[in-house]
Amino acid sequence: MAILSKIIEEDDMNQLTITDTFITEPFAYVKCGKIKVKDEQGSIWMFEYKIKSRNKRVFSGRHWNQFFENNRVRVGHRVDIDYKEPWCAQADYKIEVIKTGF
Repeated sequence: MAILSKIIEEDDMNQLTITDTFITEPFAYVKCGKIKVKDEQGSIWMFEYKIKSRNKRVFSGRHWNQFFENNRVRVGHRVDIDYKEPWCAQADYKIEVIKTGF
């Protein structure tokens, strides 16, 4: 099961907003407001990560838009962010697009 999972909405195209009840910080390894993830194609992406409130996290930045374009993410698809494989030293987390939806 992913750390975070979200069905993409229209507003998520510019920044991914996750609203949930967080018991603990899901991204404890994030440094300097940046999160480095590796996608299924092996590309490394650096997103800006902000804690907006106790129950709201936001991913954004130039790479977020490029990630959407490169992975052909559309409204209705699901984005999962999870821990990386232990052998992957290039990124802190992995990101996967599950192409489901309308």
